[in-house]
Amino acid sequence: MFDWLLDPYSSGFMVRALGAAVIVGVFAPAVGVWIVLRRLSYLGDAMSHSALGGVGIALLLGLGVTVGALAAGVVVALLIGALSAHPRLREDSVIGVVETALFGIGVLVISRNSSSLGVSLDSFLFGQILTVDETDIVGNLALMIIGLTALGLLFSDLRAATFDPVHAALVGVRVGPLRVALLMLLAIAIVVSLQTVGRLMSIAMLVTPAAAARLITDRLRTMTQAAVGIGVACAFVGLTASYHLSTPPGATVALATVAALILTFMATIPRRTRHRHAAPDPDGGFLGASATA
Repeated sequence: MFDWLLDPYSSGFMVRALGAAVIVGVFAPAVGVWIVLRRLSYLGDAMSHSALGGVGIALLLGLGVTVGALAAGVVVALLIGALSAHPRLREDSVIGVVETALFGIGVLVISRNSSSLGVSLDSFLFGQILTVDETDIVGNLALMIIGLTALGLLFSDLRAATFDPVHAALVGVRVGPLRVALLMLLAIAIVVSLQTVGRLMSIAMLVTPAAAARLITDRLRTMTQAAVGIGVACAFVGLTASYHLSTPPGATVALATVAALILTFMATIPRRTRHRHAAPDPDGGFLGASATA
């Protein structure tokens, strides 16, 4: 058993791939907790699509992937805020339009200029985790540290704005800028995921471990820790399985997160049964002491 788990990592490229996967497994679920609690999973998917447009334009201008994805995050936030302010436009409709436009731009730019840019569309759609080098890992590690630091500094305000935005605004929390900050953190998480597990799989690492952790606990800090633990475990198990099964790493990691959610759902059935007579939670948020750290 131990040989099955450790044999893949006798090669340097697999060790680097594992490092990249673990970074995604830590950071994406940490951000994903807030995405799940705020019911922004659709927005997370839209952001991961939209990032491709920013990446394509940035590469065409000679800028980096990080700059393009972060710029796309800012553009998405501004466009959604401006267009959804119209009384006849619902936010979900606006998100769908913005997502389609930026994703389409990214596909066109990258596919038409793949030879001159030195990248392929598939590398961003499906990831290229087996080709990451030390520079990629150091860059993603730096982004993860910046993102986790920001999450730590914003923790109290995010908690207040997530569970009671009206009261948070009354006590001085700037709810609007905080939402923009969360979108930027989401963009950073997508940057970290983009060239490893890929765009099509990044949403799985962002949302699924957090959703599984939500089944385990009602306490915010514990939920975050559980989500990160599940993310790291799925990164390791998925990458190891992909080596032995000769399957695409990104897809295998994503399926590992789905398997983790199913197992968690089954394991927590007795707990949910015991609490079926508890007070209903119409908003899907945490109740009473559950809203504490």
